[in-house]
Amino acid sequence: MRRRRLRTTLLVVVTAALVGIGYQVMRSMRDTRARLPRAIALDLPAVAQHIMDFRRVKTKQGKPVWEVKAAEAQYFDDQDAIVVRAPEVVFFFDDGKRRATLSGAEGRLQLAGQELESVNVHGDVRVTLDDMVFRTAEASYERDRDLISAPGAVTITGKALDVQAQGMEVLVTPQRLRLLARVQTVLRLDVAGS
Repeated sequence: MRRRRLRTTLLVVVTAALVGIGYQVMRSMRDTRARLPRAIALDLPAVAQHIMDFRRVKTKQGKPVWEVKAAEAQYFDDQDAIVVRAPEVVFFFDDGKRRATLSGAEGRLQLAGQELESVNVHGDVRVTLDDMVFRTAEASYERDRDLISAPGAVTITGKALDVQAQGMEVLVTPQRLRLLARVQTVLRLDVAGS
């Protein structure tokens, strides 16, 4: 009888211990789950998306208006901005055949919903318009003015001319170029055609 009481007591103690351990494990798991989303939210960077081989196109009536390509992009949702590496922004003209291209080492695209508001590009910047290539250290595009501008030194190379200037403005759609200061031009004559 004494053994039977000892076994019963031992069984009750072991059962109580297992119930207590199970309760502690469940409570610990519930507390961990409650803390986990907050810990993750605190550890996430401000970047909402990181994209390789980024490409975005805006079309109007089935025709492209602009296209952005980049080797890499980081989208910042809270700022409606995209930071891009090796960007190339192409602006298409209404005729569908001609285009202007803005490219560089790095850039920042500012968005307003699905619309491209502005582009800032720096590092070996090239603007290509027809047969002319504009080179500068940094340039920007403003959609509301349809303007590509560069504040610093600019070198322009075309089929028959080379130009150096300080600062430029290119009105994209009407295709007007304005050089701001210290303009030096070299015209090359087509000797073979004379």
